[in-house]
Amino acid sequence: MPLPKMNLFNSTVNKLWNSQYADDVGVALIHLGAAGWVLSALAQIVMIAKNKDIDKKEKKFLIPQEIADGIINVGLYYTICQVIKNIADYSAENIHYMTKKTNEVIQLMNPDNRSASEFIKGFGSSFRALGLSKIKKPRQNLSSFFDGAINYLNGKNIPENFIPKADFSRAFGNLANGKNLEQQIEYLESAQRNFKAFKNGIGVIAAVGASILACNLITPVARNITANYYQKKLLKRNGNIKVPAAKTQIPQLQYYPIQKASTFKAFKI
Repeated sequence: MPLPKMNLFNSTVNKLWNSQYADDVGVALIHLGAAGWVLSALAQIVMIAKNKDIDKKEKKFLIPQEIADGIINVGLYYTICQVIKNIADYSAENIHYMTKKTNEVIQLMNPDNRSASEFIKGFGSSFRALGLSKIKKPRQNLSSFFDGAINYLNGKNIPENFIPKADFSRAFGNLANGKNLEQQIEYLESAQRNFKAFKNGIGVIAAVGASILACNLITPVARNITANYYQKKLLKRNGNIKVPAAKTQIPQLQYYPIQKASTFKAFKI
């Protein structure tokens, strides 16, 4: 029995996922998290606006407060998560940490025994400059290296009158040692898949860790500051409670003496 054709919505979602998120699930998590914050803020604003039990004067303060909360939630969440994930991606692309397979390729193709980071940065930038790699971001050196090397072996995007430099020839000569062209391409494609899976995993870990940091530590503090600001405005407006003029009120802390426990007093060694 033939499978039913996907509807337009599923087809669009699949195309979007494959083009934007398939190789970087961490970005998908960040974008979905930010979308969740946006929807949550909208729901809260609509609830306040339509709630008949809330006075109109209070709504004038509560709605701007919720809008400010939403901007803080989305802005801080997205910024913190994206910064931390960018750091993780940069570290993977510039091989601050790498898999055994990536290290094997670098050791094999490194013609001048340069450091791994120098080798990847040099070849990655060369491939981008020659147009062999379509990856435009300058910090994605390892991705540019794999993309450019595979395109070079496949004869794609090679400039006219291109003459390989000496280090270029030695690197691909080392790769070709005992392998035909198809084996060389398969070898690099396998290493590329290995790197993408590794970078994807690191990105997911970074995105989840950053979201925990943003949602549980930084964002609540910023929200409380904003909420206190609007609460004071509301109290001043209503005139029910006199708000102190002090900028910051520090509650008096209660100190209690520490009781010494003797749990292990009866035990002897």
